[in-house]
Amino acid sequence: MAAHETKQLITGNQALRDLADHLRAEGRFGFDTEFVAEESYEPILCLIQVATASKLVVIDALAFSDLSPFWDAVLDPKLEVVVHAGGEDLRICKIKTGRLPERVFDVQLAAGFTGLSYPLSLTNLAREVLGVQLVGGESRTDWRKRPLSVAQMNYALEDVRHLLDLADALRSKLERMGRLDWVIEETRAFLDDISQNQDADDRWRRLPGLHQLNRRGLEIARRLAEWRMEDAQIQNKPLRFLMKDDLLVAIAKRQPKDKRDLEALRDFNKPYLLRRSGEIIAVVKEAMAVPEEVLPQHTERPEDPPGASMVVTLLQVALSHCSNRHGISSNLLGTNADLRDLYRWVVEGKPQDRLPKMMRDWRAEVVGRSLVDVAEGKVALRVTNPDSSTPVELVE
Repeated sequence: MAAHETKQLITGNQALRDLADHLRAEGRFGFDTEFVAEESYEPILCLIQVATASKLVVIDALAFSDLSPFWDAVLDPKLEVVVHAGGEDLRICKIKTGRLPERVFDVQLAAGFTGLSYPLSLTNLAREVLGVQLVGGESRTDWRKRPLSVAQMNYALEDVRHLLDLADALRSKLERMGRLDWVIEETRAFLDDISQNQDADDRWRRLPGLHQLNRRGLEIARRLAEWRMEDAQIQNKPLRFLMKDDLLVAIAKRQPKDKRDLEALRDFNKPYLLRRSGEIIAVVKEAMAVPEEVLPQHTERPEDPPGASMVVTLLQVALSHCSNRHGISSNLLGTNADLRDLYRWVVEGKPQDRLPKMMRDWRAEVVGRSLVDVAEGKVALRVTNPDSSTPVELVE
């Protein structure tokens, strides 16, 4: 196991540059962050935790106006960044730099390919793989407060202390199982999802309740979402603090003509909203003036074949069988939506120009082809051992 000879709190520029040099010399490092996201548009980055084979480091992010020496190391393609459930930490990197690291090893993701549950907490993962018990106790702390206590430092460092040892153990097992390339593929898709979610111009389409709106209402919702985002950035407030999603959609549905019409809406009673009612009406009027032919369309949801729900239930059982047979968490193999897409693809004649997720890359080998055989009636499900936790098998 890593010795971690020194612990360090970094608050100065020279120490930060020295750390970046150390990371490049090491070639890889464990990475985690502590942040507060509830009260601002962008998360307030409070701490960055780093682990190498010889050092445990906490960077006091609040002490810096410029963390670029560290972010440059994170983005260095020669370095591997080891994380646990690193989605939020990597999103912060994307926010701060506009980019994501190229070489990421997520121990939670990797564990799911070795027969362990997914997602597995760091505490459970360290116990299962390394036989160590993590120290807790500061999960509700306010990471903005200074000075940091010894207990806070130790708690923060627990999130990175064992990452490199976990990565070594899991990588070794993945190599023996011939699955390291699968994890690399899945990590690439994971990073693509983060990047697309951060960059997408159509984030407004994720608003709940858009199906209630006509095309004019969609244009109002789109423009209101843009207005809300711009104002949230200016005020550095979360979107929901300014206007909740359901109220935004209600305005788009009502298409108010004036302030009185707008202020008649339920929940339109916050002082902020009342002060901005004129701006909101102006946004609505701009949307009402957009020519009909350029209004946004509803995103078409493909119709499920008749009986799809029953078939998907059958495919869920087959998916569980494949999960047990291959020792890969079913949560990694696919969702109910993925199973619906697969069945729809089979019914439509299996067009090769639009393979569903379950028929791409490693999933096709592990689970996709077996599920297609079930959907086409080429194999059946049979109960073989009612006393087993895996009582069902596929039979031709």
